[in-house]
Amino acid sequence: MTNKEIAKQFNLLAKLMELHGENAFKIRSYSNAYLNLRKIPQEIASLSEDEINGLPGVGKAISAKIIELISTGELQDLNNYLDITPEGIVEMLNIKGFGPKKIKLIWEELEIETIGGLLYAINENRLVDLKGFGTKTQASVKEQLEYFLESSDKHLFAQVESTANTLVEDLKRAFPNALISLSGDVHQKRTIVSSITILSTLTDDEIASFCQDHQLIIKDENYLINNCLLNFVSTDADKFYFDLVKNSTDTIFGEQLSIPEKKYDSEEAVFEQNEYPFYIPEFRENENVDFINNYSGSSSIITNEDIRGCIHNHSTYSDGVNTIEEMLAAADQKNYEYFVLTDHSKSAFYANGLSVERIYQQLDEIRDVDQKFEDIRLFSGIESDILSNGDLDYADEVLGDLDVIVASIHSNLKMDIDKATTRLIKAIENPYTSILGHPTGRLLLSRKAYPIDYKKVIDACADNFVAIEINANPLRLDMDWRWIQYGLEKDVLFSINPDAHSIKGIEDTYYGVCAARKGALPASNCLNAFDIDAFEDWMMEQHQKRN
Repeated sequence: MTNKEIAKQFNLLAKLMELHGENAFKIRSYSNAYLNLRKIPQEIASLSEDEINGLPGVGKAISAKIIELISTGELQDLNNYLDITPEGIVEMLNIKGFGPKKIKLIWEELEIETIGGLLYAINENRLVDLKGFGTKTQASVKEQLEYFLESSDKHLFAQVESTANTLVEDLKRAFPNALISLSGDVHQKRTIVSSITILSTLTDDEIASFCQDHQLIIKDENYLINNCLLNFVSTDADKFYFDLVKNSTDTIFGEQLSIPEKKYDSEEAVFEQNEYPFYIPEFRENENVDFINNYSGSSSIITNEDIRGCIHNHSTYSDGVNTIEEMLAAADQKNYEYFVLTDHSKSAFYANGLSVERIYQQLDEIRDVDQKFEDIRLFSGIESDILSNGDLDYADEVLGDLDVIVASIHSNLKMDIDKATTRLIKAIENPYTSILGHPTGRLLLSRKAYPIDYKKVIDACADNFVAIEINANPLRLDMDWRWIQYGLEKDVLFSINPDAHSIKGIEDTYYGVCAARKGALPASNCLNAFDIDAFEDWMMEQHQKRN
């Protein structure tokens, strides 16, 4: 055990003690030990007990703990604190510039216990009202948090896509005569990415020269870019498109196809010349093998250009950053035809959820703002919390005055499959529910989905004319794309919603589209691909359902 490793244990102990509000003198003692032990020139682990007791700046209590650590490999006091501290909270202590006091506040006030939960709370603007926080502090924490996440082995697709695309563009500029393409995880737009893989006809020397010129980091004999593993795969020009398909198709899916290895002129040609429809890279996953025969063709699958409306959005009325008018103007700039405002409901007190009085105040403003725009319509709504018993958290007469009700679970997430499924189905059967929001509550790389019986939930949505949200927030992407095909069998509508808490958040719709394409969602089964007339017809049917 090195001096730094020994010192690190005392640093963690000091932070955990501060987190739990322990004696300030002891905390300071362990913090000083961390600083002093790093400076000692001798290897502490090789010293005798007498020599350890005689170390400068080290008292008897610290000496005893050093001896305990060297002899047993652990500190019992540290283990005791680790036992009573959620793993995610301990993980937060590793984020630079984010100390125990702030973490303690977030843990106690917002009941956040994971890294992903923290990032989601920041994106929903929830930290700014905490004591000692503000807009600048929240932005600083977000910057450090995103860097921390980038340093892990797995990454959200949204975190790496731009970097990967830029890298390919740079390679194409440097080697204009070469064939170069993204492959693997990013090409298939997987929600979680392990590495960026680039297929090319470049030589090893050309790749090495490029990486050196761009100062790409080498770690354990692998290239890294923004702390994401970077793989280069080389091939011949005659095999390029065959290998592109091969390297961007899951094994079992690929086994269903009979494609000879030969020269092709494009990725599409690999399929077309062998009398297959063009299976888009996103769809070529093992989980889609059973649905190959249902594949309706690449031209019918939803694209970003098909999106006509923006559903599930928040404003400054709850925990959004921008006003209603600012959000609507941003949607208008994207040529959307309609925008549905769904601020948080009264049970979401942590998100400044709307009281009944504030709902009607907002309705007045919605009518006023709607009159200011010619090319886009503004509709009212609420993201109504699904309570523990499955009820929505407003009376029917209040819900009846709103255009769209997104029903979502935000609290009491620790449920078994029966409890979660029953809770969801009761909300789905409520005639005022229009859309089921983020059905499993997951936060990718951070919080597992609570277990649900997907088929029962989807069946209930089909029976009760409820659309299912594909929440486009890159941390959610919920419902998972793997259940889209079952939903299509039941003729369910899916709604790709940004869950936007800011103007920038509207852009997250793109990531929802990427996820939907993995399940080969046709535009015809996407609610917000409806034009304004079709959407208003759907809302009319929702209102009729309430009666």
